[in-house]
Amino acid sequence: MMVVYLERVDSTNEEAKRVPFCHGLCIVAREQTGGKGRRGKRWLSERDKGLYASFLLRPIERNVTLSSLSFGWAVFKTLSIFSEGFYLKWPNDVYINGRKVAGILTEGLKDRTVVGVGINLYYTREELSLFPVPATSLAAEGIEFEREELLRELHRNILETHSLLEEGRFQVELFEENCPLIGKSVKVETEREVLTGRALGIDRDGALIVETENGIKRLFSGDVSVREVR
Repeated sequence: MMVVYLERVDSTNEEAKRVPFCHGLCIVAREQTGGKGRRGKRWLSERDKGLYASFLLRPIERNVTLSSLSFGWAVFKTLSIFSEGFYLKWPNDVYINGRKVAGILTEGLKDRTVVGVGINLYYTREELSLFPVPATSLAAEGIEFEREELLRELHRNILETHSLLEEGRFQVELFEENCPLIGKSVKVETEREVLTGRALGIDRDGALIVETENGIKRLFSGDVSVREVR
């Protein structure tokens, strides 16, 4: 496992864009000053409170639109080694007990794909109370883990998932069967509108299919925020 450990960095994803390319290289920081989440949001990155890692991978030329959810599944698969109860929220967040515990940011460049992973390890619920969504950490959930073992499993699963994408063998069903949002009523916020409907499933391009009163909508991860209507 090739890993570069940093004390402090603006963003592991940004550092992964700066360094010479090496497939499989992992960049890990104890702290990020500008941690990034999806849709331009900030990812809380206090020192030693989470796992902040980015992976350099060969550019994905097949199934590009599946990359976001496939790497979300890789993180879910990793965390499921340590405890039951984790599940996926489209397009790539990992939850447990109704709270977000991990997020993924995938960025495609001409010469590389960068997969950034943030997993809350030691934060308290109070420390995460300013998150825009309910959030938790492995420690807050009473889940036992060893940081280096977690990183090793994550590295292996990220590389295996990349291979599945390259070979055209990633199955959307792997995500669907662990995403309880499917079949539920959902609220969808795009840049232009807010709509409600029923999540029917995920198609072969990774789009979420939602049945609304105005017909079927295909939603892609870069454009929307989706949450269950209770």
